[in-house]
Amino acid sequence: MNTVKTLTAEDIAELKKRPIDFSDIPELTDSQAKELYPKNWRPRKVAVSARIDMDTIDWLKTPGEKGYLQRLNAVLRWAKMEGCPIMQL
Repeated sequence: MNTVKTLTAEDIAELKKRPIDFSDIPELTDSQAKELYPKNWRPRKVAVSARIDMDTIDWLKTPGEKGYLQRLNAVLRWAKMEGCPIMQL
């Protein structure tokens, strides 16, 4: 027998009125929140044109010709996540 109940609009409205009890859920620390970055989540990409010093591009290309733009993105993401003081430059 199928005992699954289909929710009506009234049921949903009633559920929305109930307060959510968060008392049994521990609060996340900042370090735990950083680890929650979904591994398979892919943010939107945007094409950007920029002039970068040649020595910086050579450093990014050191492991090999392919993938240096992905390494550049990874470096920028790391700097963002670690609180790089770029605004002080």
